[in-house]
Parts: sequence; structure tokens; C-alpha cells
Amino acid sequence: MQIYYSQSLDYNPFLYLCMKQFHMQNFSRYLFITIVIALISFIAWYLKTIVIYISIAVVISLIGQPLVTIYSKIKIKKFNLSQGLCAALALLTLTATLALFISLFIPLVIEEARIISKINPNEVVYTFKDPLKNLEYDLQKFKIDYGNGESIENFLANQLTSVFGFNQVSNFAQGIFGFTTSLIGATFAVLFMAFFFIKDKHTIYNIILLLTPAKHAEKVKGILSDTKRLLTKYFLGVLGDMLFVATVTFIGLSIVGIENALLIGVFAGLMNIIPYIGPIIALLFGVLIGITTNLELEFYTQLIPLIGKIALIFIIVQVIDALFFQPLVISNIVKAHPLEIFIVILIAGTFVGIGGMIIAVPVYTILRIIAKEFLYNFKIVQKLTENLDG
Repeated sequence: MQIYYSQSLDYNPFLYLCMKQFHMQNFSRYLFITIVIALISFIAWYLKTIVIYISIAVVISLIGQPLVTIYSKIKIKKFNLSQGLCAALALLTLTATLALFISLFIPLVIEEARIISKINPNEVVYTFKDPLKNLEYDLQKFKIDYGNGESIENFLANQLTSVFGFNQVSNFAQGIFGFTTSLIGATFAVLFMAFFFIKDKHTIYNIILLLTPAKHAEKVKGILSDTKRLLTKYFLGVLGDMLFVATVTFIGLSIVGIENALLIGVFAGLMNIIPYIGPIIALLFGVLIGITTNLELEFYTQLIPLIGKIALIFIIVQVIDALFFQPLVISNIVKAHPLEIFIVILIAGTFVGIGGMIIAVPVYTILRIIAKEFLYNFKIVQKLTENLDG
């Protein structure tokens, strides 16, 4: 068959030219698509701040859609609330919830900052005097230089003084002020866009369809429908998971008598959005708070057991979360195997860092939905997307 095909081309110049033209057209089309994707990627990178704002607004709109559905069922004298009013109420509910969270969290942070600012470096050194003596002995034994011949207690006290010095505190305060100013502007922009995304929930849908060739319109409609369904459930699940971790951590730390349990619990819930690394950061933060608020305790008999209690609570919470809550949030919602999700998060973290780990699951979900529509002939795609219709 191959010989006949080759001979046909040799004896039929017209067929040969047609085949050549066909391959040239395919090459030109693929080249054009590649250039367009590269151009869109460059524009998105150049305008990354705006892209981030839009992405956050889209996430808020997805979380707000269930609230819009609830408010749309409310009737006042046989009249339903308008779509705009439902969108405003949904956004107001989300904003009020966030404001309540901030009103609880920020005072705790300020109080802890006040405590840390009053820490006497010599008091810290005195608390750790026994382990520091052992450390100094080991350093001298292996001839490791850590200063200018001074004792390790004086060296550590000088380092802590420089860390908590006036210039550092002043720079930190200026940084917080600048960050707060930027955050207010960013919040306004995000909420403004989120309102219209919630109110006109088909805006993005219609824009994408306008840019879609007619022959692919049905497939793109399926992609958008599945994406909205899965991502809405996913983000609601993530919020539920954060609330679960924050609540259980707070309760556990309160039971064992840890001060500032609410601050540690809320921070643990926030950090839980970062897969695998977040709980470790939260644990270190909890230990830091535990130490700075209990410097008067004796190191071996009191402070070490306190650190052990904090670590034990975090381990228990993470085990419960990993065995019961996480499978519901990730595996069952996005229809992917836990090992599959683990590998995707590791790859995203390797190439993009912590930000990549946070967006790995939703981006991977979107890619699977797209592959299911356009690349379903491949066996690997069939295997990876077999549960998406469930």
C-alpha cells in the first residue's frame, strides 16, 4: 500500500502538489496557533497583576453563585429580587464575612506584635541557657566559628537586638502601611469586577463563545459548564476545609491550655490552602507564638512539653484532615486520584513555587476538562478523565 501511494505521487504531479499544499496549510495553521498562544501568554505575564485581580474576582463569583441562587428564591409581596440586587446581597454577605474575620484576626496579630516588641533578648537567652551551653560545647568541639570569640549567649543576644531594633520595626511598619494601601485599592477593583461577574454570570461565558469557531462551539459549551460546576464545588470545599482546620486547631489548643489559640487556629486555616507546606508553616508559627508568650517557663520541664502539645495538636488535625476531609474536598470533587493530585502539586511547586501549588488543582481540573473534549481519542486522556462525568 505504501509503495502504491509513493508511485502515485511520482506519476501524478497534481496529487503531489495537493498533498504538499495540504501539509503546508497544516503547518501554517499550527504555527499560527502557537504564535497566538505565545502572544496571549506574554500579554498575560505583562499584565499579571490585572490577570490576578480578574482570577480572584472569578473565584469570588463562583463562590457567590450559590448565594445568588438562595437570594433569588426570596419573595417580597410576590415579587422576586432582581438579579442585580441578589448579586449585591451575595457580595455583601461575602464581604461582611471577610470583615468579621479581619475584625477577629487583626487585633490578635497586633497584640502578638506588641508582645514580641517588648521581648528582652537577654530573657530569651536566659530561657534557652541550658541548650545553648550544650550547643556552645559542640561548636567548640568541632571548631566552628560563630562570632568574634564571644560567648554564644552574647552572640545570640546581639543578633536578637538587631532583629528587634528600631530600624527594623520602623521598616516593617512602613511596609505594612504600604501593603494596606495597596490592598484597599486591590480589594475595591476585585469586588467591583466580582459584582458584575456575579450579576452577569454569563459574561465570561459569552465572551469565550464569541472567540470560539462555530465548529467547536458545542465542545466549548461543555467545557465551560463542567469547569463552572467543578470549580464552584472545589472552591467551596477549600473554604470548608480551611474553616474545619481553623476550628479544630483552635478547639484542640484551647483544651490543652495554649494561649492565643484562636490566632494560631485562624493562621493554620489560612495556611492550609498551601498544600503540604502550609501546615508546616502554621506549625512553626504556632510554636513561635507558644515560645514568645511563655518565655518565663523552664526549658526542659515546661517549655519543651508545651511545644510538644502544640505539635501533637497539629499532627492530629492534619491526620484527620488528610484521612477524612481532604478526600472529600479534592478527590471526590475534582474526580482525581489522591496520588494524581499529589504528583500534580509537586510538579507545579517545582516549576512555579508556592503560588503554583495553590492553583495546581483548579488549573489541572480545567486542563482535564479541555482534554476530555478535544483529545479523548488518546488512552491516557480517557483514563485521566473517566470520572469527570460522575
